[in-house]
Amino acid sequence: MSNYPNIKMNICSEEVVNVDYVDINYASSNLFNIPKITVTINENINTFISDVTLTTARINFSTKYTGTVRYSVISIR
Repeated sequence: MSNYPNIKMNICSEEVVNVDYVDINYASSNLFNIPKITVTINENINTFISDVTLTTARINFSTKYTGTVRYSVISIR
């Protein structure tokens, strides 16, 4: 077995309109373990992640948001 880690990534974006949160599904990525998720948006709005599982998570916004949500889901074994 190699000493190098195995990495799986899922990078996506979604257009949303006037939402408090967006549920994301990355089940097709077949992740190794609970992932780390990063989010980028074009506004000065706080985001935080909740309800993270091997297949889904929720991206929450501090206020209603309209625009593009870009996120990366990364799992390392």
